[in-house]
Amino acid sequence: MKKVCIVLAALLLAAACSSDTRLFKEAQLATSKGNFTQAIQLYTRLLKQQPQNAAALANRGLLWERLPVKNAQERAKNRSYAEQDYLKSIEANPNLPETYNNLGALYVDTGRNMDAAFYLTEALARNPRYFTAYMNRALAYYRLGRTSSALADFNSAFKLRQDEPLLFLNRGLTYFALGQYESAVDDYTYMMSLDPDNARPYLERARAFIKMGYPANAYADLEEAVTIKPTYALAYYYMGDLMYRKGEKDYALGLLVKSKELASQYVPTYDLMGDMLAVEDPVAATANYMVAKKLDPAHAAKYDAKIQMMRTEQGREKVLAARFFPR
Repeated sequence: MKKVCIVLAALLLAAACSSDTRLFKEAQLATSKGNFTQAIQLYTRLLKQQPQNAAALANRGLLWERLPVKNAQERAKNRSYAEQDYLKSIEANPNLPETYNNLGALYVDTGRNMDAAFYLTEALARNPRYFTAYMNRALAYYRLGRTSSALADFNSAFKLRQDEPLLFLNRGLTYFALGQYESAVDDYTYMMSLDPDNARPYLERARAFIKMGYPANAYADLEEAVTIKPTYALAYYYMGDLMYRKGEKDYALGLLVKSKELASQYVPTYDLMGDMLAVEDPVAATANYMVAKKLDPAHAAKYDAKIQMMRTEQGREKVLAARFFPR
């Protein structure tokens, strides 16, 4: 399933208590300048004086998420701090929908999608016209496999705003997952009008055209995608697949080599190249499967089976047919 992008709410920018207005404003100013560490320190000072200041807790929580990190361990630690601040903020003031949204978005980002859906529903109960909460809950539903519920939330968001490109990308991906390819094409096309310099909708529309049986349209979109973003490895991957199916084998392999150069860790490219080479060069095909196996040990059995099949002519033909001529 394609990953859908996440939307987070902005800082709350709520008014602080009169005795703490100076610290609150200084923290806001530091945030606006990108001085997140300083802003966190200022909110911490304020919270020592007013530990139940819900706005300060919520704002500090979001700053923990935005703080640059050196590694995954540090990111996990900061997310834990953010979660604690959001929960304390909700306890201090259970009426702020922004805090529920931010906590829900954090849970989406960390794979806790059931928890995310719960808190985002709480956000919408407090503000039924909360565009960002609909977007985030849709993502939680999408990742839970509840694509119809995700689509319903994207449609609710659409009723509130039609100027956010991410809405049309996300809803297009949801239509695609539901097999509604024409609707997906419509959303990607509209996104192009909102964000013409973004290569992503061209790639996604190409994927929909492939499903609809329009390879020429798909290839044209992929060419536009790499014109906008010459380093778009995934676009070269799909171009290679299309060219092979058209009979342009050498050109197709060249496109996959380009994709590898741009994204050497992308496993499907090695798998696809292996399948392309299965009949004509089983040694090279095996080499590609071995790289795929190394990069993707969770599916080692799949690549071991293909490597085994390279030993016989019948096996090689079966691999090629399974990819390009499925029954």
